[in-house]
Amino acid sequence: MSTYPASNIIVLNQNSTQYTYTIIKEGYYPQNDILCYTSARSCNNTQFKIPDDYLIQTSWSRGSSKHIIQCGIIYIEKIPVFKISFGENFQASVESIHSATKAANAYLQIKKPNTQARLSGLHVFCLNSQELERECERKRRSHMLKPFNKLSNSMKTKRVYMFNEQLAVNFTNTAAKYFHSDDCPTLQKICFTVQDKNFQA
Repeated sequence: MSTYPASNIIVLNQNSTQYTYTIIKEGYYPQNDILCYTSARSCNNTQFKIPDDYLIQTSWSRGSSKHIIQCGIIYIEKIPVFKISFGENFQASVESIHSATKAANAYLQIKKPNTQARLSGLHVFCLNSQELERECERKRRSHMLKPFNKLSNSMKTKRVYMFNEQLAVNFTNTAAKYFHSDDCPTLQKICFTVQDKNFQA
């Protein structure tokens, strides 16, 4: 089970193939007038958002059939460019401005020129990961947050409460990695300051 973003490793079974993803940069979702989506033809006609400034390492299969590649997405003039880097030190690469699937299969044709197999760009680029989507959405919301001094008193209270709740969740998840359950680690007190105003979790 993935614990992203506490761990930067995500393991997913996609169409009977186990993919291991190392998240280097999860990127962010551009504003709505720029944001692009995957084709509705893939994954039961479900469309997934395409992040910008995105970079992961993807591996699957074993032995001589093992693939280890880096998958990146960058928006250039409002168009996502899908890039796969591979080989020694990831010096070789292929790109597509059309889709992640076109980039994935361009890579596969170089690795196995006579193969009839096809790759799903959705799976190779890990674009259907709920964990990554949640983190990108969180980052997107953070860019839209108003400064603390622009909030009403009720909104300040709500934001501090939600922040405290998230701290508690993070503490519980992190403590489980370092302490036995019988140790009963307990978060007792955290003090922090926002714009010279003191708060306590």
